[in-house]
This record gives sequence, C-alpha cells and structure tokens, in this order.
Amino acid sequence: MQGTRLLLGAAILLCMLAAAGCRDFSIDHGPPGGTSADRVVAAGTPFELGYGQRVIVDGTDLAIEFTTVMEDDRCLRTVQCVQAGRAGILLTIIDNQSERSQIVVQIPGLVATPYVVNDIIQFNGYRYQLLQVDPYPEENTERRASAYSILLAVEPVVAP
Repeated sequence: MQGTRLLLGAAILLCMLAAAGCRDFSIDHGPPGGTSADRVVAAGTPFELGYGQRVIVDGTDLAIEFTTVMEDDRCLRTVQCVQAGRAGILLTIIDNQSERSQIVVQIPGLVATPYVVNDIIQFNGYRYQLLQVDPYPEENTERRASAYSILLAVEPVVAP
C-alpha cells in the first residue's frame, strides 16, 4: 500500500514538473534572496522560510531550502473564478549525507491561512505541510519570486 502511494506521489510530481515547463506563471525567478546563514527550527512547529533561504530542522538530519516558486495561479480575492487555483513551491531537502532531493508542496487559492487542513506530503520518513504562501496575488501587481515566503511545518513520521 505504501509503495503504491509512493509511486503515485512520484507520478504526480513528474507531471507537475512537466507541466511547469510548458506554462508561463509570470513570476520573476531572479536570484534567490536568502542568506547563507542557516537558522535552526523546531520539528513540528510551523516556521517561515523566505525564497532562497535554508533552515536546519532541530533534532533531525535535514536541511530544507525554499528553491523556487513552481506556480502561482491562485484566484484573486476580488475576482470570481471558476477554480481557486493553487501555488506550488519546490523545496530542496538535504540530508546528513549531503544527498539532495526535491519535493513540491502546494496550497489552494482562496483559503484561510494558515491552512492547517492542507495535504501532508510524506517523504523519506518526514511529513511536510505547506500552511501559507505570501504574498497573495493582487491585480496588476508583478510577482517576484524573491518576495515570496512560506509557512511550513516539518516533522518526523512516528512509527506506530
């Protein structure tokens, strides 16, 4: 059962990456705006992460980096849309062996934030939940990736 979920998750990730290459999300992906200084955050406690920044999750062997904004087509609050859209964020996960992996976390548009009922992505023994993406899109406003920040929660999967 878990193998099927892992395969499904990998297939969804591949489809999202392929779709991202075919679509213009009108986001300026300029140079990362983070600093080289990593800060330590507590596992299980939501933390803010700016574009290009990296954190170390205390008590784990993980560092997490906000790599890029894959998409942000969330519906404007002032517009009535057929679909609410979503924002997708690419995270780079670095373990204690310096092995780098990437996952995409998403959040729908037009939801109250922090969105604590958002989907949880389980990857390599950890759970990732995207709770908020800022700034929220506004009409006639250019969005620069360097202006983005996210609220993320990460915790180890506890075996029963």
